[in-house]
Amino acid sequence: MHLSDWLVVRLASFVMLARHWRAVVSFWNSIGRLPKLCPPESQNDKFLWRKLFDHNPAFETFCNKLASKKWAKERCPKLLVPETLWTGSSAADIPEHFFTQRVFVKANNGSSYNVRIEGTSCDRRSLEKLFDRWLVRPYGQRQAEWGYRNVPRKVFVEQTVGSAKGEPPVLVQVFAMAGKPVCAHCMIGWKDGERLGSFYSLSGERLSIRDMDCKPIPIDWQVPEGFQRAIEQSKLLVRNIDHVRCDLMCVDQQIWFSEMTPYSASGLERYATRAGEEFVYRNWDLRQSWFLTTPQQGWRQRYAQALLRLLNDTSAD
Repeated sequence: MHLSDWLVVRLASFVMLARHWRAVVSFWNSIGRLPKLCPPESQNDKFLWRKLFDHNPAFETFCNKLASKKWAKERCPKLLVPETLWTGSSAADIPEHFFTQRVFVKANNGSSYNVRIEGTSCDRRSLEKLFDRWLVRPYGQRQAEWGYRNVPRKVFVEQTVGSAKGEPPVLVQVFAMAGKPVCAHCMIGWKDGERLGSFYSLSGERLSIRDMDCKPIPIDWQVPEGFQRAIEQSKLLVRNIDHVRCDLMCVDQQIWFSEMTPYSASGLERYATRAGEEFVYRNWDLRQSWFLTTPQQGWRQRYAQALLRLLNDTSAD
């Protein structure tokens, strides 16, 4: 290890952590320690490093709920994508007839910015105030989620996806490293009531990994019939990305696109055991990131060169 490289990496990390001190506070509150970025060690460290340094243009597409749907359809034409029924700049402009249907009203610039309309009475005034708050400033500033910063703020109405029997979709969250799926986290009840989730292998076998932020699915539950198709279609969406989470919905053996997530759980995911974390993220190699594979400018170039040498030295140990 060259002392100069260590100093460059440490100085750049200190400056960026000081600039985004609120993200450091969130990290401390959630993970219980300060982040380690010289070099990044755990998956939580890598997520924070990504937020501060890795400004992959693809992340802006993934963080834009409207742009990501178009991107997914272009990359995977056979994948079903929920139809956008209306788009505007304010919830006050939503046509009245949508409030008598079963649809989602969403803001495209943030996570969980959605309200389901069931075709019954809806307090429209409260909904408009809620969306006004969501659209007033960029999402993710406190957490330093760069990808949301420049997303044009829009409101849109989207069709509701559900089975013919009225059952909600099963959400299959595919975790991919180095452009390949590693495992999947299935969720049920994620739109209604209690959220249950468990990890499964790519062949659909239950894994012993436990996400601390989600109660496990009952042990006798079986993955949906479309699980394997979801894994196969996800392969077209995760190519050439060092890490991303691809969310797909299984409904009556059909596969629907949900979202692409570069900041899974804002990078603050917790697992019951370190072994579980290592299984999911062990193949996340920052040397394959956009930042370290694309020429940078100014101090970022010097930092990228130093970090790359540091990561190579660490990998060789």
